Amino acid sequence: MSTRAPSNDDVAAQFELLGDLIELEGGDSFRINAYRRAARQIHDSSHSVVELALAGRATELPGIGKTIEGKIREIAQDGKIHALAEREQQIPAGVVSFLRLPGIGAKTAARFWLELGLTTPEDLRHAAEQGLLQTLSGLGASIEAKILKALEHGAVEPGEERALLGRALEATRQVLAELAAYPEAVKVSEAGSIRRRRETVHDVDLVATASEPRVLIEKFTAMEWVVEVAAAGETKAEVVGHSGLHFDLRVVPPDAYGNVLQHFTGSKQHNIDLRENAVRRGLSISEYGVTSVETGEVARFASEEELYEYLGYAYIPPELREGTNELELARKGALPRLIELGDLRGDLHVHSTWSDGRASIEEMARAAIERGYEFMAITDHGERLREGRLDAQLEEVEALNRKLAPFHILSGVESAIRADGSLDLPDEELARLDWVMAALHSSFERNPTERILGAMENPHVDGIAHPTARKIGGREPQVAIERLVAKAVETGTALEMNGQPDRLDLRDTHARLAGEAGAKILISSDGHRPMTLMSIELALAQARRAWLTSEQVVNTCPWREILSCKKNC
Repeated sequence: MSTRAPSNDDVAAQFELLGDLIELEGGDSFRINAYRRAARQIHDSSHSVVELALAGRATELPGIGKTIEGKIREIAQDGKIHALAEREQQIPAGVVSFLRLPGIGAKTAARFWLELGLTTPEDLRHAAEQGLLQTLSGLGASIEAKILKALEHGAVEPGEERALLGRALEATRQVLAELAAYPEAVKVSEAGSIRRRRETVHDVDLVATASEPRVLIEKFTAMEWVVEVAAAGETKAEVVGHSGLHFDLRVVPPDAYGNVLQHFTGSKQHNIDLRENAVRRGLSISEYGVTSVETGEVARFASEEELYEYLGYAYIPPELREGTNELELARKGALPRLIELGDLRGDLHVHSTWSDGRASIEEMARAAIERGYEFMAITDHGERLREGRLDAQLEEVEALNRKLAPFHILSGVESAIRADGSLDLPDEELARLDWVMAALHSSFERNPTERILGAMENPHVDGIAHPTARKIGGREPQVAIERLVAKAVETGTALEMNGQPDRLDLRDTHARLAGEAGAKILISSDGHRPMTLMSIELALAQARRAWLTSEQVVNTCPWREILSCKKNC
């Protein structure tokens, strides 16, 4: 019988649901916000919050007090928060699903239940089709139409459809470029979770200023890639593209552009904290301005930099706006200088046709040169470099280094960690290479942590590729990240932040844990063709979300320095 502690996601889901149920009851907003804030901190924690709570240390996490720590212990001991179990007996589960409908808040959802007796999505559908929702004061035909449309698209099903950051970002950049090309557009920017570079995106928020807002909206809704116009007005519109992504554009007054951009970038918790801090100073923040409660004077700002400065903070990069301790540090001017794309001197995880790549070593090298790199490590899979093939590849690398100098190709490998913990190339072969990565590629359920720890003990292994072997939305091996980080620090082994769109492994919270512990971090593309070298930008975005600086990342150094240090510094 398994005794595995509930995961952070499981614990966070209970606190989210408890907040929803209390909101449906019309309960205290402070408690609701506290539970939702706790859910976010628990979800993003790199440590097992159950283990922390049982050790009396969960209160070390921001937003976790003694009361919430006690509720986490209830989950550990009884499987569920007691207050949640009680409310689930009183409030039908289907009522909570109403909260996922567009434009439906807790009060309206509660009215559907208490005044009309609706307890399931099917009940709600029938009521809307019969026009019964309009019998409630304040509700009209437009609300019924929205609800029916949402139900048709499965909006109340558990979870929400989210796109990988890489897919959403590519589409967003194309849309922004089209918008910016219109003569009516003055400023255009992404906002929301995509601007904060979260690993998955629900929809895409865009903010713009324009000389003629209505004309820009009309051109936006008429773009060739638009397959559906969900809503359109004078200054905002929502459209759906061929990819299925929803794009929401708001065209705002130039003097409030900074206010609106900041507001719709979020995160929700960051904005809540910002507002709460402002209230203590006699200020009220909304998306269109900062109001002095005493005088009624409204301050608007054309840029986010001006807004944050007015509120007493250093500018906070979007990737850090997640409601942790960024405001406190920004107030003190103590935010780190986050790593930037220009800090990377090369890519240390690249494949070629010698294994499963789709381009030659030279083609990959020339693509790296076009990106401004000084070096690249060719790291084909070890199983494809046996029977003399490694010798042949080394000869090719040597010839290319003479041809492409001063650009330098490091000879390397991505060696699979087998189920028994051994690597798929012998030590004498690994010793010949400049750069050795080890990685899990199979038998993920068989002692993954111990196998990686063993690979780190190998003196020839310089880095661990995609250390948790996860696939976003799919595979989540049970790897003890704290033990991996500790061993990485002990052995001087670098941990990779992999840029493949469905990996982004290490994830941001794990990378922050590693960075704070002093582990070496590697940011790479795991590119298999020239165009996929740009995937390193996705890994870089997660590194910025992890608060990493250039000093913490191996491949910001010259290649000769990397080779001279490796595990020794």
